[in-house]
Amino acid sequence: MYGTLTGNLLSAAYFFYFQFTGLMLIRLLFRRESLLPRLLIGSVTGSLLMIWLPILFSFFFDFTLTAHVLGLSATLPLHVFSAVRLRPRNKETVPGSCPPHAFSAVRLRPRDKETVPGGCLPFLTLLFLTMAFWTYLLYTHTLLPEDSGALRTGQCTYGDMNMHLGFITSLAEQHSFPPDYSILPGTRLSYPFLSDSISSSLLLLGASLRFAYLFPMLFAMAHIFTAVYLFASALCPSRKGKGSSAVPFLALLFFFCNGGLGFAYFMDWSADAAYSFSDIFTGFYTTPTNLVGHNIRWVNIVADMLLPQRATLFGYSILFPGLFLLYQAAFRGRLEYFPPAGLFLAALPMIHTHSFLGAAVICAVWLLIWLSERVPSFRLPRRPGSRGLALFGGLLCLLQLWNSRMPLSSPALMLLGLTPFFASLLLGCRLLGSYVRQQGWKTLLGSWGVCLMCILALALPQLLFWTFGQVAEGGFVRGHFNWANQGDLYPWFYLKNMGLPLLLILGGICACRRRTAPLFLPALLLWWLSEFIVFAPNTYDNNKLLYVAYFLLCIGAADYAQALYTRIKSVPGSRLLSTAFLFISALSGLLTLGREAVSDYQLYSPAQVALAEYVEENISPHGVFLTDTRHNNEIASLTGRNIVCGADTFLYFHGLDTTKQKADLKRMYEAPLEHLELFREYGVTHIVVSSFERQSYAVDEAAFQDSFINVFSWGDTELYAVP
Repeated sequence: MYGTLTGNLLSAAYFFYFQFTGLMLIRLLFRRESLLPRLLIGSVTGSLLMIWLPILFSFFFDFTLTAHVLGLSATLPLHVFSAVRLRPRNKETVPGSCPPHAFSAVRLRPRDKETVPGGCLPFLTLLFLTMAFWTYLLYTHTLLPEDSGALRTGQCTYGDMNMHLGFITSLAEQHSFPPDYSILPGTRLSYPFLSDSISSSLLLLGASLRFAYLFPMLFAMAHIFTAVYLFASALCPSRKGKGSSAVPFLALLFFFCNGGLGFAYFMDWSADAAYSFSDIFTGFYTTPTNLVGHNIRWVNIVADMLLPQRATLFGYSILFPGLFLLYQAAFRGRLEYFPPAGLFLAALPMIHTHSFLGAAVICAVWLLIWLSERVPSFRLPRRPGSRGLALFGGLLCLLQLWNSRMPLSSPALMLLGLTPFFASLLLGCRLLGSYVRQQGWKTLLGSWGVCLMCILALALPQLLFWTFGQVAEGGFVRGHFNWANQGDLYPWFYLKNMGLPLLLILGGICACRRRTAPLFLPALLLWWLSEFIVFAPNTYDNNKLLYVAYFLLCIGAADYAQALYTRIKSVPGSRLLSTAFLFISALSGLLTLGREAVSDYQLYSPAQVALAEYVEENISPHGVFLTDTRHNNEIASLTGRNIVCGADTFLYFHGLDTTKQKADLKRMYEAPLEHLELFREYGVTHIVVSSFERQSYAVDEAAFQDSFINVFSWGDTELYAVP
């Protein structure tokens, strides 16, 4: 759990080796690309190599040092090849310089009349400040030790981090591959665990659990931040060559400081107010972006998605760069980007399945747009967004009214959700037929065909082996209307949840032309899907899809905001008005981030930590422990050992039924000598009796003291071995 300094250094060197390999490979393939895109693509490539190469060898050698050494060895031919191919160029940019074009989102062709957006200094400044704050959050939220021996965390990581810690430690300690749930032994782990295996690799090499957990998250956040900036720069470059574009910076503000009007609930200064302003910083989940009692559900992306949910963090860190590459390939003529875009997106299913689903929808819409631009007989409407928005909003409001009186069945809702996809499929077949008749297959297969083949060849095996089985058995996919709205009128729900940026989003959709169609059209389709079909037992989890759509909408809103400001900037007071608008837009998000920065809770007590240390040092990694079903289970999370049954807050929302296991736990604790066959059935080797178990069950402590072997005692915590 604590690792060693040598282990930390060795694991960091292993990580940086793959980062260097990715950067070298991208420099080899895209030598003419500008600096920032090359750094982003190379770093993401390095992370993917580090995730996937050991996994491929683990099918044959389990998740062991052997698999990791072989994974590293597999990259050596790349270095030999690059040493031959890469030679010093005669006209290299002087190292350390930062020319105006170095941070361009795209390599502009001579016929382009767009000015490269911005310089490097504003971006680097924002990146530095963001990463400094992100590092502080990780430092204070990841098993922060205190003098008493307890481990502390923050508000948002109090729950989910325990599950991810269990995946990380069990994979590194038990080495079994494919892995099972350590909190439900015998059940294949089909949750997208590759977001955690990257930390398991560092832990296996001797790093401390804390270092292994947080270190890769630093790079994942940098990938997301840079990808949002580059995507916004590529889609919405500065207009008419007049200075630098503010669009990338506005997109960063809207996306990372997202919130709504929830701050207003804390501005009531009357004596009978439900909340005071100080409650934001002292209450547990009483923030302006997470106030369930007032139907505030649009949580801040940093505080409640990226920081606690590692699958979302690592999924977006690959999805957003992958979409950036795909956009460059499809709409900027960079055909060489189709293969890497396909490889990035194909790696997603077992890193973050929701990101893969979002990518599939966006790819489908972009393919339709790409075909429509090349079929003379078909063109998108001049303002496709306004028609789509009118149809989208009108139907949803009517359906909300209808559903409140005569609730629609789940199959009917699924059919409504899939209707636009059926229509898109018919349209796609028509466009594809027209395109092939006029231009043949060569260009299509050499572009989209390569991308789609990469996705099918690499993503489909993951889905078949891990995902589809658990989805079918757990009842993941079903019809459900109106996402997490608990009774508010549809437009008002999103206005108070998303705040003023929603006005810019709606304005941008209405003003949408062909240039911004790749932003708004897939976002509308993805949002429609998320409002009618849920893809997990927890309907709230659809926000993982909604935030992918929101990512595109933020860029469109930023583009529309700059266009609007250009029209009104000559009006007196326009700058003050714009500043106030942006401040109110970000206020709820900033207050939530402030709350997260000061939050502090004990996650594991000194007794729990002492027990975990004893287990790690003295008991086989393949032992099975009887504990209660608490979410902060030190045995599963800190030591990687199996327990009979974990928390339903994790397992139920993965579609797993634990009814039998929970009933058997009660029998084994309350009448152990009468149910010895259950100990044999589950392979129990040790029993934990602490305040948690005493609170959950009427523990027969006399039976444990008389018939089992006490091997550890700390305060009121006892550990018994099964004879």
